[in-house]
Amino acid sequence: MKRLFPFVFALVACVALFGCAHPISMNPNLQAITAPAGTQAINKQVGYHIPEALRQLQVISPGGGGDKVSYFPYRDLEPGFYKVLSETFRDVSKVQDPKNAAELSSRGIKLLITPEITTTSSSESLFTWPPTMFSVTLVCTVTDMAGQGLQTIRVVGNGNATFDEFKGNLSLAAVRASDDALAKLLKELTASAELRK
Repeated sequence: MKRLFPFVFALVACVALFGCAHPISMNPNLQAITAPAGTQAINKQVGYHIPEALRQLQVISPGGGGDKVSYFPYRDLEPGFYKVLSETFRDVSKVQDPKNAAELSSRGIKLLITPEITTTSSSESLFTWPPTMFSVTLVCTVTDMAGQGLQTIRVVGNGNATFDEFKGNLSLAAVRASDDALAKLLKELTASAELRK
């Protein structure tokens, strides 16, 4: 029995240290991503680049009750990010190698957009694990084909959910934060005079 005690103690310590990471999704509501009525698309072909390592990046952040939540920010947000760009520009395509100037030129790409995503989550609940507060910071760097930076756009999306709401969707705060961030990004992009030059 005495030999078993150190093992049990180590196991309990690990559980206390790392907690339980519950999977959630940040997938936005794509139907809600629409440019304001009367907005004219920017007549440019653009590419966006998200490295594969970032698509596979799993983030673990605080939930409620001492637990944690896990999610994939770039993978979850990419469809919504693509929809925002599609609502803003004439044509959008994914770029695998942003340094391959010959390929970019052959595809007619004029601008390259690179997103950076950071998140926070928290909950005041001591008994339930889904986060009631979530934030998404989205920073987009826009460069031309010469590699010159034209504009950096930074938006912060916030999402809150109460216990009664997220009983039907445990990811609700994260989804609302994603929706808010993408709506703000769409507004900033469509209003940019620099990108319309």
